[in-house]
Amino acid sequence: MDQVESPLQRRTVAAAMVAAGALIAQQVAGKATRDALFLSSFHVSSLPLVMIAAATASAVAVLAFSAALARRSPARVLPAALATGTVLLLAEWGLSLVQPRLAAIGVYLHMAVFGGTVVSGFWSLVNERFDPHTAKRVMGDITVGASLGGLAGGLLAWSASRVVPVPAMLAVMAGFNVLCLLALGRMGPFEPAAAVSTHTGPDATADPTGPLAGLQVLREVPYLQHLALIVALGAGTETLLDYILNARAAATFARGPALMSFFALFHTGVGWLALAAQMTLARPALRRLGLTGTVALRPALVAVAAGFGFVEPGLWSAIAARGAHGVIHNSLFRSGYELLFTPIAERRKRPTKTIVDVGFDKLGTIAGSALLLVLVPGLSLLGTRMLFAVAAATSLAAFAVCRWLHRGYVTALEDSLRSGVVRLDLADAVDGTTSMTLARTGLAFDRQAILREVAALRGDLRGEEAPPVAGDAMSQTIALLRSEDNDLVRRGLRRVEAPSPELVGHLIPLLARNDVFLDVLRLLRRAAPSATGQLLDALLDPRQDVTVRRRIPRVLRRTESQRAADGLLLGLGDATFGVRRQCALTLARLTERTPAIALPRAEVFAASLRELQRAPAGWEEQVDRAGAEDPSADLPAQSPEARGLAHVFTLLSLAVDREPLQIAYWAVLGPDRALRGTALEYLENVLPEDVRRALWPHLGATARAAAPRPRQNVVEDLLNSSTTLGGPRGGSGSLPGSEE
Repeated sequence: MDQVESPLQRRTVAAAMVAAGALIAQQVAGKATRDALFLSSFHVSSLPLVMIAAATASAVAVLAFSAALARRSPARVLPAALATGTVLLLAEWGLSLVQPRLAAIGVYLHMAVFGGTVVSGFWSLVNERFDPHTAKRVMGDITVGASLGGLAGGLLAWSASRVVPVPAMLAVMAGFNVLCLLALGRMGPFEPAAAVSTHTGPDATADPTGPLAGLQVLREVPYLQHLALIVALGAGTETLLDYILNARAAATFARGPALMSFFALFHTGVGWLALAAQMTLARPALRRLGLTGTVALRPALVAVAAGFGFVEPGLWSAIAARGAHGVIHNSLFRSGYELLFTPIAERRKRPTKTIVDVGFDKLGTIAGSALLLVLVPGLSLLGTRMLFAVAAATSLAAFAVCRWLHRGYVTALEDSLRSGVVRLDLADAVDGTTSMTLARTGLAFDRQAILREVAALRGDLRGEEAPPVAGDAMSQTIALLRSEDNDLVRRGLRRVEAPSPELVGHLIPLLARNDVFLDVLRLLRRAAPSATGQLLDALLDPRQDVTVRRRIPRVLRRTESQRAADGLLLGLGDATFGVRRQCALTLARLTERTPAIALPRAEVFAASLRELQRAPAGWEEQVDRAGAEDPSADLPAQSPEARGLAHVFTLLSLAVDREPLQIAYWAVLGPDRALRGTALEYLENVLPEDVRRALWPHLGATARAAAPRPRQNVVEDLLNSSTTLGGPRGGSGSLPGSEE
């Protein structure tokens, strides 16, 4: 188990692992029992009808479960559902002794109603039980517990099929439910994460409540619609493959214990392989393929397996295709899919996740079952080939949808990070997609600050009040902001919605405090258009804390006005390298977004010349990396010389065409001597003589003897050769250290 922060947390994680194991063991044993009971009592041709009935019942249960989660936390809903399911399992066991056919139908419906909904509710509880940092660390442990539980359930079903009647497994399933309930009770007091959200703004309006609240939210969020489509297509494919497997098994094995033994062994094997894939492949897949790439592995592999089944239909091809779906779904797919909900706020996730997880799963099951009724009057060899072909087609459709999913995830995560709905640390990102999105937004959060804020908010919810402060509301807020106590400062920040000019002066010094920097940054950005003068005064005041002055340009990065640009231009003459660098980065961003902003070329070249004359001593200062001050720290340019040279080129991009300058920068650093010569020739054409003479020694260049070619010809050569360079292309963000 990964290290966690306290004995209480270790006990909580252990209890969650046991609960997950018991829950999944019950699900695996339940599937084997369900299939064996039904196929022992009915012909396989009845399977599509009971699938449709079960999926319809499940869809109704999903709406009820979703409505319950919209009103109450998973910690209250899940135990009630488990207790109800336990009572029903015992009743079905008794019914099987007198009416086995009726009990078989009851068990099939029971697994549909209480299967996916309870599992989805458990993962919602886990997501809300731990803070974001801890959740990322312990999710793997809990998933391993679930996988071990699946193995235990399959092995127990296989062993029991040899010594006890199939219906007796219903009592065993009830025992797993009781074990899960006991483990949930050991997870400790539950505090919903939604209660600690500090998000305000347009997205913070009251969301709909009621049984159809989740459907309304789903209609408004295209990203959730794409997730739902992936789930529905996967469920339809699984239904087709399930039917093929059940039909081949019923035709091969005798009814009763033989069928029970086969299904138990099948689900146990799937569990073993899923556990191995989870432990060895999940993290590398997330790192290399990203979330959506990992999710896309399931439809891709299933399409291949179904293609083999089309060529050679039979029991083993059915086992391979259905097994590939189960193994990838329970390991790599689940690892990526659960993290795809990261950008969704809790108040929207609660009513919609069960609908997406289970409701659309059942819609896909209904669609697949209806297709079976049409295609399979009796499963002939031709019918089996046709079903394999349809399964391959639906898998390929799901694979195509993953492209939409990728764009939607990145957009949703960027918006949620910037608005404060979601808080993540770059070190906690387990996949390449999230890491790149965090780096691009520049919002790698300080974990300890998040935990302290959560603790402070929970204190508020328990009725703990700040010490009384005399005076009106404004003076009380100012007193809190000026406190040395971090919790009191955060309470003061939570009282500020739209900072007034009086409050801006008290917020600016807080930029130096890493624990509240990001909250202050968001507040000041709201006030920046009307408080530009105050911010620029603080930026240019040498008596102000240097960390504050380094961070003020980040506040102004979205204030697209000429006034802000003029003040930042003055900041290019500051004595501190970090301040100059941040001013240049912000100016590059502003001029890229707003071409109407005009910067005097002569002043930009003068600033570039001053920077080159300061080198290398003026570039020795290390930029503050606390609080994600320097998201570019992971880039190759680490030495003061390299960092300073990148800064000079950022300055030059304010006065000359950005794209050819960017290409020239990468060319002069690259190994291709011909491209380097073209880049130097371009710089010789566009730079003033004094700037060029000062820059040349840093590039290891000497004066050219021959007359330079026409500028247009050199630019064309640079643009035509840009595809061979190792550096990225497009905008100021492609220069090292220029990311926000």
